[in-house]
Amino acid sequence: MREGSTPEPRVSSPAEVTSAAASALVLGYSAPLPGTGSRYLDGTVAHETRLMGIPALAAAASGAAGRPVGGTVLEAVLGSLSLAGHADLRAAGYLTPLARATLLGERLGKVLAGLSHEDIRPFARALEAADSGRQGQPRARTYRSGRRAGTLASALDFAAGAGQGATLRDAMRFAAAEDPGDPMAREYVKNFEVTLGLARPALSNALTRVESTRPALVQAYLEVLAEVPDLDAARRAGLGEAEEVSRMAHGVLKVGGVYSRRGLQAISNLDGLLRSDPRLEPSATETPVVAAAFLLALEQGPGYLGGRVRPASRR
Repeated sequence: MREGSTPEPRVSSPAEVTSAAASALVLGYSAPLPGTGSRYLDGTVAHETRLMGIPALAAAASGAAGRPVGGTVLEAVLGSLSLAGHADLRAAGYLTPLARATLLGERLGKVLAGLSHEDIRPFARALEAADSGRQGQPRARTYRSGRRAGTLASALDFAAGAGQGATLRDAMRFAAAEDPGDPMAREYVKNFEVTLGLARPALSNALTRVESTRPALVQAYLEVLAEVPDLDAARRAGLGEAEEVSRMAHGVLKVGGVYSRRGLQAISNLDGLLRSDPRLEPSATETPVVAAAFLLALEQGPGYLGGRVRPASRR
């Protein structure tokens, strides 16, 4: 994985966090990321439903300095459910520590190290609430490997009963250690290695090479996917299949990605292939890219992303 440096701590205002979170989520949800839902084609949740939950998520993130991480994630999830009947737990889980760090002017590592036992139950409640809000989806699905979804839930339950010495980060360690492990738990344990070390520099570089935010998000997504096999796809279809998806993404980049005609055709082909087999959807790869967009919007101002939105070509 390409190495990236952790940005120096800076202090952001609640209004800046709200704007950055809203712009990153709207643009991330709307971009045509291969194999995922977008404004062009719904995934398992309608695009408009995802958008409706953004105000509550952004508002909760803006208050992350005043409450623990677990409580902020729970507020984001419950608020999104009340507005949209759906909540993006991962978006809340990724943005909350990042927002808390910038609101307090602290390093992310310090925020993650400060996670406590009291963070566990609110986070577990958020996970349960978000799970119950999945429209028409069963709470736990059995994948081809025979394993059931619920690694993070099990880790949270175990940590909650392990005494006051166990923290939310300990629960994340349990979940990350599973095979293939939970992608959000991995970020909590590794100080957001994928978000900071890969997604953020990839998106920043792409934004210097293209005029529009949309293709820059797609390019960053492909670069992350090419280097890090998607853990959701690995859980559904096996690690071998997930690694094959990464190899295909690497092939798309080799022919130019969003920067060439051949690359754009290869992106379209990859999108069709991933959509033909829902097990392969790289659903764990979207959130680090959204989190990277949030960080860049904080650093450069929301207009840095919003000012680069261009009309889509006619289809």
